Amino acid sequence: MANKQRDYWRKRFEMLEQSQHEKNASYYKDLEKAYIQTMQEIEKDIAKWYQRFAKNNEITLDEAKQLLKSNELREFRWTVEEYIDYGKKNAVNQKWMKQLENASSRVHISRLESLQLQLQQHVEKLYGGQIEGFERLMKETYQTQYYHTAFEVQKAFEIGFTLQALDETKLTKVISKPWTADGQTFSQKIWRDKNILLNTLHTELIQSVAQGTGPEKIISTLHKKLGSQNTRYQIKRLVMTESAFFSASAQKDAFNELSIERYEIIATLDGKTSDICQSMDGKVFKMTDFEPGVTANPFHPFVERPQHRILKMMSVKGLLVVVMVRSTTLIQKLNILSGRRGL
Repeated sequence: MANKQRDYWRKRFEMLEQSQHEKNASYYKDLEKAYIQTMQEIEKDIAKWYQRFAKNNEITLDEAKQLLKSNELREFRWTVEEYIDYGKKNAVNQKWMKQLENASSRVHISRLESLQLQLQQHVEKLYGGQIEGFERLMKETYQTQYYHTAFEVQKAFEIGFTLQALDETKLTKVISKPWTADGQTFSQKIWRDKNILLNTLHTELIQSVAQGTGPEKIISTLHKKLGSQNTRYQIKRLVMTESAFFSASAQKDAFNELSIERYEIIATLDGKTSDICQSMDGKVFKMTDFEPGVTANPFHPFVERPQHRILKMMSVKGLLVVVMVRSTTLIQKLNILSGRRGL
């Protein structure tokens, strides 16, 4: 292939790479804002609760467990109704919606329970939005990679193929299938983190009240859990790893549709390449042996998403076409066969 043509295809895949990178970055940026906003709302509710029921920022556990008075209960129900209305219009766990409906009909609610419910609403809202956004991003990642991989290869060789169409049902099925060793989907991992945070939040709240330490300790602990570098690291890690998997999965499906039989892993051997990726350099696998984490990307958490661009193509008597595509950390050499099986 002439240099001019090769440069054209390289630029095409670089554009796709940049587009997906921007989508990932935008999602992560919005999520960071949501975490900060949630922390501010939690702080505000804790401060208001102490201001209302505590004396000099101190309240005993017995005082916290006192039931709300009739006017306080009425205001609490108004708040719960607002939560229910929000849940009907947005992505909120249905189990939590049921708890809200039950709370709205209760005639006895303690001061402590009212605060716990308010704080949990903020967390449920945060994680509900996180899952909704994550699902949307993963579907877009898979769909874009699937169609563009097939399109660019077909356009390059002027060969027409009939591809399986992707509808919402297919996309939902793809992203709902667990692929990691723990058998959990990304949604389950996010809910797991949510439950850990809620347990921490409720425990710290009760302990702080029992110890008479005031709101500062609760808020400080929540900042460490919700706004820490480790929390942000885990979120980014999940985004990058899952995105890498679904991108590779989309390529696998597109390559199967295009009759690709084998692929070779060629690592970019530089200072940024991990030992695992270096050890995979030069390995050739059949498409039937394609297994994420074993014979295909992602080989480890935080691996760069396989952003591909065509580097070289050549045809031998119309029977063999070799496409070399480059990843940020890996290059995969794919053998597309037409009219003959095997190498």
